[in-house]
Amino acid sequence: MNFQRIHAGSAAAVEMAAALPFGWIAQVLWSPRGDVLAIGGGAGIALYADGFGGEPAHRLEHSAPVKSLAFSPDGARLAAGSADAAVRLWSLADEQPALLRTLRGHSGAVEALAFSADGALLASAGTDCSLRLWGSADGRQQAQFAGHSDEITSLAFAPAASAAIVTGSRDRTVRWWDLHGGQRGAVVGRHDDWVRQVALCPGAARIASAGRDGTLRLWDAAGPLVLAAHSGGADALAFSPDGALLASGGRDSRIRLWDVQSGALLRTLCGHTRPVLSLDFNSRGTLLVSGGGDNRVGLWLAKPP
Repeated sequence: MNFQRIHAGSAAAVEMAAALPFGWIAQVLWSPRGDVLAIGGGAGIALYADGFGGEPAHRLEHSAPVKSLAFSPDGARLAAGSADAAVRLWSLADEQPALLRTLRGHSGAVEALAFSADGALLASAGTDCSLRLWGSADGRQQAQFAGHSDEITSLAFAPAASAAIVTGSRDRTVRWWDLHGGQRGAVVGRHDDWVRQVALCPGAARIASAGRDGTLRLWDAAGPLVLAAHSGGADALAFSPDGALLASGGRDSRIRLWDVQSGALLRTLCGHTRPVLSLDFNSRGTLLVSGGGDNRVGLWLAKPP
C-alpha cells in the first residue's frame, strides 16, 4: 500500500491506524530502510519485519530492561543499551538475529545510543554521566568524555563531516561535543528542568530538545525558539526525514506536529492514555510510530484525500 507522506500540508489528515499492546516501552525505532520496527523495553526487544501487529518476527532477550536502541546506517546491526550497564550489539544480516558482542564499561544504565553516519563508531551514554565512543567493528572503547553533572538522557550524532555529538542531560543542559576539535561539552543551551531528548534536524544546523519543563526548544545560530508544548513535561521528539516537521510527545498523553520553520502548531494527535515516551518517523516519512506509558505502540499515517 502506498501511504501519503506526513508533512506540513498533510498534518490535518494524520490518524492512528493501529495500536499494539506491548508492555513497558522505552523506545520505538525504525530501521534506516523502514522495513523493520524495533521496540525495546522491559521485555527485551521485539522486531517487526512483516507487518505491524500480532507476534513479532523476532524477540531478542536481555537479562535486564532495554533502555535504548540504535540501528547502524546500513540496518545490519542493532545496538541495545540496558539497565544492567551493558550495550549489546546484534547482527541482523542473516535470517536469524545473532548476538555479536557485549560492550561493558558503563557503571549505570545505558540511556542513549547512536551510530556515526559511516557506522564506524557507536556512542553510548547514561546514568553514570559519561559519554563513551566504541569501535563498532571490534567493540573496543576508543574514548570517554565527562562534562555533564547528572545522567545523560539522550544523544545524537551530527553528520560525518562535522564529527560531533549533541547530548541532553538531567542537569538541564544541551551540550555539543566536537570529536576532532577542542570544543567538547560546550553548552548549547539550557532548559528550566531536565532534558529528556535531543535530535538534529536533517539537512539543517538546528538542534531540537524536549524538557521536563514542558517546552521544545529549537537551537540554531539565531538563538532558541521556545515552544510551550506539553503540560507536565515533554518526553519525546522526532524530525520528519525532510526536516520540515517536528513531532513531540509528552506527559499530557498527546502527540503534537510542529512546523519547524515557523514554530506553528499544526495538529494535536490523541490516542494514547498515558505519557508519550518515544517517537520515530520511517525513512520515507509516511509513518510515525509512538510508544507510550499506556504500554501501547501506535502507528500513525496521513490518509490520502
